[in-house]
Amino acid sequence: MKRILLNITFASVFTLIAYIALYAVWGAILNEFENSTLRLFLIAVMTTIAFGFILLYISKIRKSVGENEIISDYTDKMYISAVDDFKLIIKREYKMLISIAIIVLICFALNSFDKLMFEKKVISFPTFFFVPMYIFDSLINVPFVGYVLSILFDSIAYIVFLLIYRKKKYDYWMR
Repeated sequence: MKRILLNITFASVFTLIAYIALYAVWGAILNEFENSTLRLFLIAVMTTIAFGFILLYISKIRKSVGENEIISDYTDKMYISAVDDFKLIIKREYKMLISIAIIVLICFALNSFDKLMFEKKVISFPTFFFVPMYIFDSLINVPFVGYVLSILFDSIAYIVFLLIYRKKKYDYWMR
């Protein structure tokens, strides 16, 4: 569990660094859109996609953990479909998905507490490092909905990238 939390934290921090570094490019491109809601939505989607990929890289690709998992999953059987692989992924990655949800919910609790009590960031300062994980909160003004959407989209982005990665590695190893 400690490794999962470290992977999520590193992925979030690296995504935040990439977001800040690339904002000049994204900002210039997205300033062409007059609708600020659309602009925020596109930034949130791009950030969530980046977080999903960076989390995949840190947790599976960097130390070849993902390749070892594919080899152990498909030593005795064939890759049939993404749906079957999805079932394997959910069994293996449920702790990662739950950890993502818990971190985002803790950020919600800390940010909400600060808004209610202090009207500025006091105890929720550490949530800054996890902004890429709950960025949909800046898009939606309903307090809890943005965080729930962030949990959903973060999980979907990670799982989709993991499905693509596993299919490509399976094809590579079975050639």
